[in-house]
Amino acid sequence: MIIRPLEENHITQKQFISDAGHELKTPISVVSANAELLSREIGENQWLANIQYENERMGALVTQLLDLARMENVTPQMETVDFSHLVSGETLPFESVIYENGMVFHCEIQDKILVYGNSMQLKQITAILLDNAVKHSTAGGEILLTLKKEHGRAVLSVINDGDEIPAEQCKHLFDRFYRMDEARNGEDKHYGLGLAIARAIAVGHHGKIEVKCHDGKVQFTISLPAEK
Repeated sequence: MIIRPLEENHITQKQFISDAGHELKTPISVVSANAELLSREIGENQWLANIQYENERMGALVTQLLDLARMENVTPQMETVDFSHLVSGETLPFESVIYENGMVFHCEIQDKILVYGNSMQLKQITAILLDNAVKHSTAGGEILLTLKKEHGRAVLSVINDGDEIPAEQCKHLFDRFYRMDEARNGEDKHYGLGLAIARAIAVGHHGKIEVKCHDGKVQFTISLPAEK
């Protein structure tokens, strides 16, 4: 009886986020289409460029909101997935980005690690951790991705050189809309939803996600049940 109102409030909140996200998609698309047509007529214009930029930011936020709502409310199609092959493929687009940012990238991926899961979501969680490492890594630092099988579990870790995250902030990293750097205010189209989405994916796969800081490095680790 005590927790029932909290559960009902949580369900209502998730439904509102989903409904609001779907309702916002149409006006965002309309604004984008009209701004594109107007730009063809008048050419470059500072105010129009601002409208397009802010509309893109809104679109990115709505996409992330819908992703989160979908993962919390819908059971995805599951199958046996070669997690090793999937992670290897997902690292390829990030290699050039990491090198362009003056960082060094290392991968240590054990072959033939199988998990029972949704391939699209597993790709997304891998991309979220890599993107997070790129955004918060020290300039000129290293990023190390490892995937190995330990005690019947698939363990994916992404480690980057970076400032230690205070213990109090670590408690909230996977909360919705939590951002360590409030001054950035979503200007990079990251709104504090990426790690919340990652946690939702991990939980949906009967796994867990955690963060550790040690010796000037930040390590995010996902542990999922592995198939034999």
